[in-house]
Amino acid sequence: MGFPTRLEMTAALRGFAAVLRGEADALRHYDLSVDGFWRSFWPALLLTVPYVLLLEPLVAAAAEDAGGVGYIAGQGLLQLANWFVYLGLMIVLCRAFGLTGRYAAFVVLYNWAQAIAILATLPVLALTQWGLLPPGTPLGWSGILLLVWLYAVVRMARIALGAPLAAALMAALLDLAVTVLLHRLVDFIL
Repeated sequence: MGFPTRLEMTAALRGFAAVLRGEADALRHYDLSVDGFWRSFWPALLLTVPYVLLLEPLVAAAAEDAGGVGYIAGQGLLQLANWFVYLGLMIVLCRAFGLTGRYAAFVVLYNWAQAIAILATLPVLALTQWGLLPPGTPLGWSGILLLVWLYAVVRMARIALGAPLAAALMAALLDLAVTVLLHRLVDFIL
């Protein structure tokens, strides 16, 4: 198990576009082997570092009010916790709907989609940091990205898990619920 190759990364981008279009054969773009499963975690993990570094100055004012470095570290851990808590809870949802046989394929798609979502956010954060975009732009972009993300989760669940629409909608709502609850928990603690 190493890092994903450039070929695997470009295939994942094509695969994500296929997922968004609802193509039933979108899985063909992904390496669904055991090694491919573990490699799918690396891109989002590595992209979390620049995400947190670019996010840090944007939350500096909030950090001063909420405990300084602890607040910023909490935001970075929040990104990772949200990811892993959601995937853990998805096991329960998959069991409830009898979809555990294709759970690994869902994880691969979800991991690559996380990396793509972070990658789509980095330029907005950077341009805001450099003063080329207004300070509220990341918030607006996050709202747009959230809608696309929820749609993508429904599509990923339908394609990777073979989930019925109700289960796919529950997968997306579970993702949203985990995100909201973990954000509230971190804000409460910090």
